[in-house]
Amino acid sequence: MRQFFPSAMTFFLLLVVLANAWSGERHYTFEDDKAWEVITGEWKIKKGEYHSTKDAEEAIVLLKKNEGVDMAGVEYISVQAYDLGTGPWQNIFIVFGNDGKALNYYLGGVFVGGRQKWAFDNIGMKTNKRAGALQEVGCVPNCPPLKWFEIRLEIKNGEAILIGGEKGDKVKERVRHKFGKIPSGRVGLGSSKSIVKYKDFIVGGKGVQSMPVSPQERMTTTWARIKRND
Repeated sequence: MRQFFPSAMTFFLLLVVLANAWSGERHYTFEDDKAWEVITGEWKIKKGEYHSTKDAEEAIVLLKKNEGVDMAGVEYISVQAYDLGTGPWQNIFIVFGNDGKALNYYLGGVFVGGRQKWAFDNIGMKTNKRAGALQEVGCVPNCPPLKWFEIRLEIKNGEAILIGGEKGDKVKERVRHKFGKIPSGRVGLGSSKSIVKYKDFIVGGKGVQSMPVSPQERMTTTWARIKRND
């Protein structure tokens, strides 16, 4: 009896199907602001980057509700971030868990320049202002402004893990916080008394529906995800 051995392409396509069944991923390249809602501050799209253009006390932008991204189904969020060093403070961060009901939602990111800390902080739900640190650790080595940083938030077993570093360097775990139950709600970006810019915002997980893409783009994305997990 002739045995069937799948070709390499057949096996790869099977991996594609399984990967997409397990989780989805959305990649925002900031070609326009249709997916985003400005909560506080002033924001502007410039050449594939999202800029907070004024040193407001807090500047927060969230994915719109109709994007269908809720923290309850998210396993990771990543972004490339840059502080221009021109505000009273310097900081760049991801925000998450904004359900409009709880006392707080949260930020995870890095205070570059002066404070030199990787941190998880509370943000008041009604005020949209920072409301105290949850966990923080000093920058080693230093975290300067005027540099691109990679920031990645990972969610595992009720714990938020902040990974990052200067772009081009080897990123590593910086700080983590045990929530027990990760808060649901919207996700986005923020800054505080600083002028910053972001690019390549990526959110993924079992509860995230991938953006429609061509078969070739889908295979490329899946292969990149597989390689990252090698």
